[in-house]
Amino acid sequence: MENADQVRSLFLAALMVGSVMVGILYFDIEQVPPVDQPPVITGDEPGQFEIGTLESISVTISDEDLEDLIIDISLNSNVVSDYLIDEEGGISIDISDLEVGSHSLNIIAFDKLNQETRWFTDFTIVFPPEENATISLDSFPTTVDYGDNGELSGNVSHSSISSCNFFWSDTDLEESKLILPFEENGDFSLTLENMRKNVSISMEVSCGINFITIDSSVVNFTVNPSPISGCTDSEANNFDENAEEDDGSCEYEDDDEIITGSQKWWEKVLLCDSTEQVEGIDDYNTTDENGDPLFDNHICELSFTLNETHIQIDSNGLPNHDLESGPGCCASAQEDHQWTLPLEPTNQTGCDPSTSSDGCTLAPERGPVAVAVNGVPIFGPEDGPGGDAVANQEGEYEEDRQEVWLGICHAHSGPGGEYHYHADANCMHWHADEDNGETWADYNMESSRTVSEHSPIIGFAFDGYPIYGFVGWDEDGDTKEMTSSYKLKEGESGYNGIDDYEYVAGLGDLDACNGVYSPTPDYPEGIYHYHSTWVNGEGDLGFPYFIYCYRGVMEAGNSDAGQGGGGGDDDPCAGGPPDGDVWGPGIGPPPEGCDAGPPPGGGQGQSSEVLPVISPWFKTPPNSGAIVISLLAMAVVAANGLRESAYPEVSRDPVGTTL
Repeated sequence: MENADQVRSLFLAALMVGSVMVGILYFDIEQVPPVDQPPVITGDEPGQFEIGTLESISVTISDEDLEDLIIDISLNSNVVSDYLIDEEGGISIDISDLEVGSHSLNIIAFDKLNQETRWFTDFTIVFPPEENATISLDSFPTTVDYGDNGELSGNVSHSSISSCNFFWSDTDLEESKLILPFEENGDFSLTLENMRKNVSISMEVSCGINFITIDSSVVNFTVNPSPISGCTDSEANNFDENAEEDDGSCEYEDDDEIITGSQKWWEKVLLCDSTEQVEGIDDYNTTDENGDPLFDNHICELSFTLNETHIQIDSNGLPNHDLESGPGCCASAQEDHQWTLPLEPTNQTGCDPSTSSDGCTLAPERGPVAVAVNGVPIFGPEDGPGGDAVANQEGEYEEDRQEVWLGICHAHSGPGGEYHYHADANCMHWHADEDNGETWADYNMESSRTVSEHSPIIGFAFDGYPIYGFVGWDEDGDTKEMTSSYKLKEGESGYNGIDDYEYVAGLGDLDACNGVYSPTPDYPEGIYHYHSTWVNGEGDLGFPYFIYCYRGVMEAGNSDAGQGGGGGDDDPCAGGPPDGDVWGPGIGPPPEGCDAGPPPGGGQGQSSEVLPVISPWFKTPPNSGAIVISLLAMAVVAANGLRESAYPEVSRDPVGTTL
């Protein structure tokens, strides 16, 4: 009975389920509403494209109810708020301000049920491609006859030719280069005039707006040798011993007339050569082993050789007058003093010393800046510690870094016994009245400043222009002492050397280089020349005493002559034991960086041994008879970028040549 009841219950349940299913299938019963889906986001994925070619990215968002959507948009992690969505769910995101590089766009949409959908795309913006810079050379001869012109030409190519910079050099492009112009289509040409030696022309072009590419090319020109022409008459004033063919240029002079620049003129101007009887001189700072004064019998020796364009002067660096070595004792003959000067100086383009030293090659602060007519180097004003040696000597300031003092004629010796002038140097033309007991110690600079005639030449700057003594001619031809146009800056004393001075145009008679263009006894038609100066236009100290800069093109290599003396003037380690009196046992510690060994150049008791001057083979001077370039007026980009320095290890940062 119990089982029958269970069966009946199951049957009734099945019947009810079946009835419901039939009602759903065949009768009009209300259905369940559909489920709300999350938003759907689709959009552009640009990948990589060139800058400027795509300004926006389009995205479409779909949902059952667009009005209730919450949308977050970020571009490179920055929130984008200034967007509009249209009725179809379309959105345009502005990317026109984006730079080159990788970028990311992220979008998140929330519907009213807070259902979330995320969409993102990464893309890259790149620069448009640029072709490489190239130099293409035309076909042209690279072998020319002596004295003829060389021609080279070609084309510079690049997708943006206006972005190109083109340079050339006949040396090292890293040291010196000139701009090489080219036309709008990239064509260029270069003329090398009056070629007299083989030369290698280097060219370099760099182009690009977004990407810089560089190309370079080298052209080697060979010059066929040609017979050397000149004056072949040994009796002529301008006899050229190297000349193979006479060119009719021989010049002759009367016995009473000496032509400026001739062999006889140089024999007259230069001292201590073979045409003079030179007597031995003494270093007043030397003593013998007993401490008694020692006569050194130093002999000033000089020789010179002329060629078509240059003079080479070889000297032993000893003066023709007694001297005082000073703390750097003791002066000795030098084996490496060789100076090469142009016979016809050439003015530097862009150098106008009447206004300033800008554009002019500056003379070294220390080390040789010129050579005196007795073969002794003329140094810049600064001493080893860095101050103005002359200002210190005259009491403008007290030197507390290293003992420095100047002897006769404001000169002394430095490391290696190299004797040199810092000022004056006119004593080389002075002679003691021995009959009245005078010695070189009686030399008075005033006697060179108050003469009634134009001073003689005392030296030559490395550009070939002469340096005269204190006295010159004014515009009326009357003699006067020439004055400097430099003065100490307000509150300065010369303790910091050259940096303590400033040029004031018109303050004195001379320009920024300490020179002037006017007639002289040797050049009655006029020549640019320098003067030694003792006072400026206001009567104060006459810095720079010889020269500050070069009006002419400086002959390379002269600043290095005499480097055997060591790293510049007034070695801070000089004056120590065993013979010095600047530092050592019982005096004080050595300067920083100096050891306790003896200083260069020896000490008391040293008497220099005179070494004979042997005139070496006259090498062809640098750039002698070299290329005359038709583009010389163009700016030098690197060659004169520095103050010429005899001793780079001690020179300060220079004021370079302006371009």
